[in-house]
Amino acid sequence: MILIYGKWRVWNGVAKLCNFLSLSYTMAADGEEIDYSHYEYIIPSPGIPVTHEIYSNSELRIKVISELDFAYYFLPKGFTIASITGTDGKSTTAWILYELFRKEYGSAHVYLSGNFDMPFSETVCDILASEVTRWCIVLEISSFMSYGIGMNPMFSHEKWVRKECFHTDYSIFTNFERDHQNWHTDMQEYLDAKMNLMHHTTKTIVANTQIVTRSKELNLQCTFPENTRFIGREWNDRTDGENIIISGRRKYKLSETHFSGFHNAMNILACTVVTNSLRICSKRTKWYLASIQWLPHRIELVTQWNGITFIDDSKSTSAQSLEAALSSFDWKKILLIAGWSDKGDSFEHLTSLLFEKVKAMACIGATKWQFVKIATKIVLPHVATDSLEEAVQYLVSQASEGDVVLLSPGCASFGLFKDYLDRANQFRSIVQLVTHS
Repeated sequence: MILIYGKWRVWNGVAKLCNFLSLSYTMAADGEEIDYSHYEYIIPSPGIPVTHEIYSNSELRIKVISELDFAYYFLPKGFTIASITGTDGKSTTAWILYELFRKEYGSAHVYLSGNFDMPFSETVCDILASEVTRWCIVLEISSFMSYGIGMNPMFSHEKWVRKECFHTDYSIFTNFERDHQNWHTDMQEYLDAKMNLMHHTTKTIVANTQIVTRSKELNLQCTFPENTRFIGREWNDRTDGENIIISGRRKYKLSETHFSGFHNAMNILACTVVTNSLRICSKRTKWYLASIQWLPHRIELVTQWNGITFIDDSKSTSAQSLEAALSSFDWKKILLIAGWSDKGDSFEHLTSLLFEKVKAMACIGATKWQFVKIATKIVLPHVATDSLEEAVQYLVSQASEGDVVLLSPGCASFGLFKDYLDRANQFRSIVQLVTHS
């Protein structure tokens, strides 16, 4: 008997796979009273923190199997998996790599899964149902997901396909900064969770040299496997923010894509190192890159009304992604919605950028007082609220022609929304009402 423990998308994805495989299971939300002795395995959602008793109790911990390990047992062997992790940029990088693969191999042969939209377990279920036996999966993997890889390799069932835990053929580690301190016990554990994915990569790891530098600054232990290709400013695989150079040869230009900023040059560099490893023609890759549009919900245009532009950046879930969004717009034109779930992140270092770029701010959710403190310090018009509708209405009242109302929370969506998609959809619905009233 399997206990599916947690809630939201992974919860439902694992249940869907269990139903397809005719496996017996029970679903329970966090906080319910549970007799764990009734269950042979516990599959937690990524939202269950490492401080929870299923991890801290040694008798329970040996029952825990990650969603990645569980679903991987049933995945046909012919699939190439490319996994992306990092503090920031993993969604954009996963999107770019998915689009490159889709254009090279065809839409029907490539899946985008994991932390992005569809849980890995649901993707595996769809693959089994359609009887597809090979092609590609691009996985966005959070530290919550990678933490549990290989924790319990003893899962068995008569329908299993594999006996080993989750492995990925290729992995990309975009960057590393402070994050998720409400889930991990410390920064070393957070880094180790990311590195766990690296140690389960069978072919090529693509890693930003910033990770090594930042780890040293934070006095953290960080050792990459020998199959790592480092990328940065001064390596064979490098970028200066415009030219993207693979193995010492210039291959692509950022200005020939729809993307901008050094961070996106690094994202494209990482993806093209993977396509290079797969021997995908660089000329075709150049054509593909020119046609790839921005990731949905990542600085995405919603509408324009009375000269005001509304932008959905609900994918912004960290201080670093908020910084990237702010840097994308002109001086004193942004009316910003910021805040939500408290992950232990700090926003003080954004003070000067907020002063330079933001005209007014709606501070919302559990972190709103952090933003209120900054707004008060720089004498920035603001409102503190837990209502997204009130936030939008306030900013519209402060806006003038040429301004941008920007949803870029810099925080996770937990607490007020199911996930970033729910947050984005509610924002779009409210904008629709405000602009048509």
